[in-house]
Amino acid sequence: MFKVNSIRALILSFTMAAVGAAHAQNVPEYLYVENTKGGDVTVISIPDHEVIGRIPESRIGGHPDDVIASKNGEVIYVNRETNEDVLAISTKTEEVLFRVPVTGIPHHMTLSADERYLFVPIFNYPRLDVIDLRERKVIKSVDVGWGAHGTRLSPDGKRLYVGHIFHEAFVIIDVESLEVERAIYMPEGVRPFEISPDEKLIYVQLSNVHGIAVVDVESGEILQTVHMPPEITPDQLKQPFPFTVNHGLAITRDGGMLLSAGSITDNVVVYSLPDFTRLADIPVGREPNWIIFNNDERFAYVTNRRDDTLSVISMTELKEIKRIKDVGDYPQRLDTAYVPNREVKK
Repeated sequence: MFKVNSIRALILSFTMAAVGAAHAQNVPEYLYVENTKGGDVTVISIPDHEVIGRIPESRIGGHPDDVIASKNGEVIYVNRETNEDVLAISTKTEEVLFRVPVTGIPHHMTLSADERYLFVPIFNYPRLDVIDLRERKVIKSVDVGWGAHGTRLSPDGKRLYVGHIFHEAFVIIDVESLEVERAIYMPEGVRPFEISPDEKLIYVQLSNVHGIAVVDVESGEILQTVHMPPEITPDQLKQPFPFTVNHGLAITRDGGMLLSAGSITDNVVVYSLPDFTRLADIPVGREPNWIIFNNDERFAYVTNRRDDTLSVISMTELKEIKRIKDVGDYPQRLDTAYVPNREVKK
């Protein structure tokens, strides 16, 4: 136990040191938003929250589904559903550095703690592809079941959790061996989820639940379901796949606060943890889809894919302080990065 807690503390200290160092050096922070139907990525400055550029469809295209940044801010990785691949893009020049084909339709990706591997769930086949970023190729496909959708690392970086829509489960993979450890089965398809800092709990949005299920990692049992406001009728849930009830969760680094997107109700609810006291109910744009924080957690960002906007939430005021219009066509996933040497002009 001491060893695991020490590793978590060390990871946290390194993360906070990197954030502090970036501030000390006045390295600018940017927000990268992928636009699935538009096929491009919007670049937004932080903290003034202005659109300063786009990485064009001619360079990306292919129905992008996710974008994640390297820790040093030098690279963003963008997957493409119709091209069945992942692009590595320089944040300095916004040119493509390399392309890695994958074995099917890629969904929400995760980098390993050491950034050696990029984990890519394959939605239309029963597997997860592991890209070795040094070799720039898929080195293994892990059998995880159909409908792999979302991925999250454990706080110590030793396990990868894969959430499934069709398989209705979490599959847990040992990062060192790249083998499946076990599965935790759910009554519904797994949508976005977050893991508590002590790795005892999973907070998860399920396909046909307007709320958040709290799952005990050890037993695999659902301990409670927290229903989000406002109430909805059963008929509102009777929609054909891939209708989304809720799709977007974010937990603060200290595990004390959780934000949950009500995609069907156009709001974001803020809870304190572990008691789930409701702190705020924030109206946002139409069909919020994803939530992230910037590096120092002053702001939370919510993509609203039905009206092509992005909501900026102040984490001190717990309210929307800006709604950025015309972000792109169908904005979904997004990530932030301190970028030390961006050369692209507005």
